[in-house]
Amino acid sequence: MQVYESLSSASLTGPTALTIGNFDGVHRGHGALIRAMAEAAAAEGAASGLLTFHPHPRAVLQPTATVSSLTSLHERLDLLSRTGLDFTVVHPFTRDTAQTEAAAFLHALRGHLGLTSLWVGPDFALGKGRQGDVPFLRQLGAEMGIRIEVVPEFQWEGQPVRSSHIRQWIELGNVAAANVALGRRYAIPGVVVHGAERGRTIGFPTANLSLAGEQVIPAHGVYATWAHVGGERLPAVTNIGVRPTVNGSHRTVEAHIIDFDQDIYGRCLRLEFVDRLRDEMKFPSLAALTAQIARDRDQAAHLLAAEPALPTAPRFQELAYTADWGVAVYGDSQAALYAHAALAMFTLQGAADVDGPTVRQQFAIAAEDRESLLVCWLNELLWQAETQGVFFQQFWVEAIDDVSLRAQAVGRRGRSEQAHIKAVTYHDLEVLAPTQPGESWKARVLFDT
Repeated sequence: MQVYESLSSASLTGPTALTIGNFDGVHRGHGALIRAMAEAAAAEGAASGLLTFHPHPRAVLQPTATVSSLTSLHERLDLLSRTGLDFTVVHPFTRDTAQTEAAAFLHALRGHLGLTSLWVGPDFALGKGRQGDVPFLRQLGAEMGIRIEVVPEFQWEGQPVRSSHIRQWIELGNVAAANVALGRRYAIPGVVVHGAERGRTIGFPTANLSLAGEQVIPAHGVYATWAHVGGERLPAVTNIGVRPTVNGSHRTVEAHIIDFDQDIYGRCLRLEFVDRLRDEMKFPSLAALTAQIARDRDQAAHLLAAEPALPTAPRFQELAYTADWGVAVYGDSQAALYAHAALAMFTLQGAADVDGPTVRQQFAIAAEDRESLLVCWLNELLWQAETQGVFFQQFWVEAIDDVSLRAQAVGRRGRSEQAHIKAVTYHDLEVLAPTQPGESWKARVLFDT
């Protein structure tokens, strides 16, 4: 992929298909738009490209504001280079850029890139005062011979995928939801620096990370992570927070790399977040803290050894019903199906956005058949959510047959502004096991709201 440092440094004759945006995180939605554009461009014998601005416009227009990003410019370009784009233009954003009229910018795109089609989302706007909205661009584009392609907003499991949502989930500590929307594990890079070295004195040495830039940092808590250092990918348990047990006063990011004891001071380390284990806590003594760290290490090691894969296809989708709220659910096993049904039920209620203390709960359910088992499992989750004020976010079905299951769920105490599900019904309920190799488990579930 060719990278141009400004629009004026490019000199393409066209035909060229282009999309414009910040593309922070280069998430699933970005990928869908780029793929659609690149495939259409290839069919037409056109080049496909992307224009992004640097620095972020808000950093220029609101210099006192904090602008946190999912990816640095370097990482963004690296991710974009894997999408099949022919080129990317990193155009400097200045106050003069902000004053550029939409028509003038479109003419510049035509002149420097040989633009023949511009691919945008339905809410896209270009130029001073956002003058260049879709109707404006379509009218001007028709005069200039530029086709405006409007791509519907990408949705995953019934929810729009947006960089702003992903940033919010990471700030809440819900890295699992962020990872699904990104299509990869969220990661932060840094350099290993000396800290207080208390971890070494209690048997858990940590790599203290000095972070660069304004990348979004997950909420305070303990996480299962992969530590990438020196070409190795190593299991780790990472604490983010102020270390209240030892009266810490500033945020640190400390990773205990499991079964690893090498000097990596001064080296670059990249932490890849897999899941959140618990909130940051203040313990009554160092002995109590040490015991909990041992449990955290074991839990992280177990989780990472299982290497849970990110979904490559939606695990559920909403169904259109007049009076009810329904979902179709899919899973590669019965355990996955029942976990995904629970995920669907709480996703529809906005559980991913809830911020509050973490709750982890065990469940044991028995019923007469697999359909009743699914209803009882989901209704038990709803009852616990209602009585405890918990919105569950993650689910693991550890053992299951047609009449019983054992599972655990993790969620947050809090409130959601989205619609509330009262109960799971037997109406049109369906649980289908695979009938031949390669098929998945399927279910249809309707909710009473």
